[in-house]
Amino acid sequence: MKKKADFGDEDDLERKIQSLKTANAELLELLQTEKLASSGRIARTIAHEVRNPLTNIHMAADQLRSDLGDTIHEETALMLDMIHRNGRRINQLITDLLNSTELSPLEYQRISIHALLDQSLEAALDRIQLKDLQVVKAYATGIDAVLVDAEKMKIALLNIIINAVEAMEPGQGTLLLKTERDANQCIVSITDNGSGIEPDSLTKLFDPFFSLKSNGAGLGLTHTYNIILSHKGFITVDSQVGTGTTFRVTLDFA
Repeated sequence: MKKKADFGDEDDLERKIQSLKTANAELLELLQTEKLASSGRIARTIAHEVRNPLTNIHMAADQLRSDLGDTIHEETALMLDMIHRNGRRINQLITDLLNSTELSPLEYQRISIHALLDQSLEAALDRIQLKDLQVVKAYATGIDAVLVDAEKMKIALLNIIINAVEAMEPGQGTLLLKTERDANQCIVSITDNGSGIEPDSLTKLFDPFFSLKSNGAGLGLTHTYNIILSHKGFITVDSQVGTGTTFRVTLDFA
């Protein structure tokens, strides 16, 4: 009787631990969702407040070029081109910010998760070959199709793959793509053996404009999180500095 009670206590403890893990995951998702919604509101305000004067700047530059006509000096023409070029860059940055924080409509279709991974991998093939990296696929057999917006999900997976590729040293990296089934859910793991991510940075990884790259805009992973969230999925990150990083995406089967 005592032995059976012990087993019961262990089962009860295991259920409580699992319940706490689930509650913690839901809380983190809620916090990230609110953060994304807040970022979206800020993005829309920025878009409105910046694009209006930006349009006026472009119109003024065009009018100045028109007024000068054939008498325009080469240096002045270069300056006006600079105004337009940087204006377009600012406008594109605003568009990227809006796209990364808005929950856009989805066009669902049934598709193999392995086909999605292969297509995303194909889009990153040039980068992989340039860095002479090894790709390992550990695809589970008997995995069902998922119901997703294929084009958007490919963007999300590609962003993760590109981050993994950029984290690894040329000629020394291994990119592992793995799929598995957990009850009615499909789990995709994308693992690199790169430099890893500091614990403080992990909590900010999906924040808009946060980037670990010197030339990064910090919107790629925000967009990825937004896409996964719009599919009612989950994304988590485990990382060890000096060892590597694993992104896990969980999606419902179709």
